[in-house]
Amino acid sequence: MNRTIAHLNAATVPTERLACARRPILLTVAGWILCAAVFATQSHFAAAVRGQSVPWGAAFAAWLVWASGWALLTLPILRLAKRVPFERRAFWRVVAVHVPGSVVAVLFNLALYAAAAPLVGAPGVGPDWSANFSRLFVMTFLPNLAVYWALVGAVQFLRLRHNIHERERRHLRLEAQLAEAQLLALKSQLQPHFLFNTLNSIAVLIGDDPAAARYMLQLLCGLLRKVLDNDGSREVTLREELDFIASYLAIEQIRFADRLSYHVDAGPDVMQARVPSLVLQPLVENAIRHGVARRARPGRIVISARADNGMLRLAVTDNGAGLGRDVKWGIGLSNTRARLQQMFGARHAFDIGENPGGGTAVSLAIPLQEGPCASVH
Repeated sequence: MNRTIAHLNAATVPTERLACARRPILLTVAGWILCAAVFATQSHFAAAVRGQSVPWGAAFAAWLVWASGWALLTLPILRLAKRVPFERRAFWRVVAVHVPGSVVAVLFNLALYAAAAPLVGAPGVGPDWSANFSRLFVMTFLPNLAVYWALVGAVQFLRLRHNIHERERRHLRLEAQLAEAQLLALKSQLQPHFLFNTLNSIAVLIGDDPAAARYMLQLLCGLLRKVLDNDGSREVTLREELDFIASYLAIEQIRFADRLSYHVDAGPDVMQARVPSLVLQPLVENAIRHGVARRARPGRIVISARADNGMLRLAVTDNGAGLGRDVKWGIGLSNTRARLQQMFGARHAFDIGENPGGGTAVSLAIPLQEGPCASVH
């Protein structure tokens, strides 16, 4: 049984190859028959306008002879055009191949027509081959030459179109790879810096408050599990992002005790909106490092999200010392700005400025979108 199936499969492969080989030939023949029919119709009606009588059948037979020559030449011309495409670096090679090739193709077509046209009673030709060929050469050489270059131009057009699509696909792959690299960079930035501070705090708490140290360690394990379990998604829902930030801030609140509090102002209408993964963490970390950590008084961070005219507007504000004279774009903020530019182009906004109530405000706006989140593969 297995031998029979194998034998049938082996017999099927040549059949499929033969069908694939026949398809270009059939398309070529059908295309040139259609051209012959169109030109015959034009000749028939043009003769009628001039007051002459040219039967459509006779005109079709004559044009079919002409089309047959080009049908024989089409596939060789297309193969030659693929092997010797138009390139700036090889301009003279193109000229050296296609100029003689076009002349040879036209002469072949004219010679074939001069010999076969009298057999079908084509108008305007006689029994003398040389007289027919000379007359056709003078009257139709340039139009036939245009046919050759039209075929070559069609191959060049398809080649350029293929190259454009290939560049677009390559560009999309590079964008996806860039997004993945940026996300991995953000994760690697979060883990060493954040781990160092957290583990240092746990080490201090082990002697003073073992229960708090164990609780902080549990929070850290949960947070790292969320980071490591991320499947490479470029986007998550705002609810998932806020849950991650809540875990992050819970650990920071143990570190800073009563000096840190936070509030999330986000309605249920935006909780399913898609946002770049880990987009809020650098903003919150920046508020803690440059706002809360630099002041002795209690600090407060407010995270807000709202929908506005098709945009999702996110903001992280603190009541710290403010920007001062210079606005410094750290690694986290610079990375976030680059990710937003790469993902949304001109359809986003990212600003850092003074909080009206004192401190710093970082805001961003991205298109409001809901549904399945995009992933990096």
